[in-house]
Amino acid sequence: MEKALREEISAYGRLVYAQGLTSGTSGNLSARLDANHILVTASGCHKGMLAEKDVLLYDLQSGKVISKTPCSPSSEIRMHACVYQHRPEIGAVIHAHPPYLVALSVANLSLQEVVLPEAVLALGAVVDCGYATPTTEDVIQAMKPYVQEGHTSFALARHGSVTIGKDMNEAFCRLETLEHVAKVTAIASAIDHVTFLPQQEVEKLKKIFGKN
Repeated sequence: MEKALREEISAYGRLVYAQGLTSGTSGNLSARLDANHILVTASGCHKGMLAEKDVLLYDLQSGKVISKTPCSPSSEIRMHACVYQHRPEIGAVIHAHPPYLVALSVANLSLQEVVLPEAVLALGAVVDCGYATPTTEDVIQAMKPYVQEGHTSFALARHGSVTIGKDMNEAFCRLETLEHVAKVTAIASAIDHVTFLPQQEVEKLKKIFGKN
């Protein structure tokens, strides 16, 4: 199982890069191996060339890498650990730097308001965590309350996104949808101005799709 999960993380890392959702060595991916262990991408590895050797075994209880390797885990490892420790149903976390989402945050435009109906189905409420210095405890503190509330899609101002899911595919699909919504929003704002779905329609969609 561990080998297959390493291969899956590597494949999705290359896909994240191929889709332009991150660049170079930025971003990181992880997946739950069991209750106490996760597999996470190493720091400084190029996502477009990600391989099994770039995925490390990490102990959530001790906070240490178990893999015998000179590589260190992603600098955002504590953010990943926070999600797994508070959400036992979550099996994968993807932190990416999708350009449209980041651009909207620079322009001070939030995705908390619903623009497209499919966002209700795929994402639920997108959480705007504001700005926190990357790799620091501030990021964790900004996300933690929303993680505990059950959200799955997070926007980090001037930094990127975090999407989580029961498996790598669900986390990746949420990332793609998040960036699609951001792109549509950015194009709409350039054409004229952004309009949002009426709240009554949002509530109707939530009932249809069983979303909170």
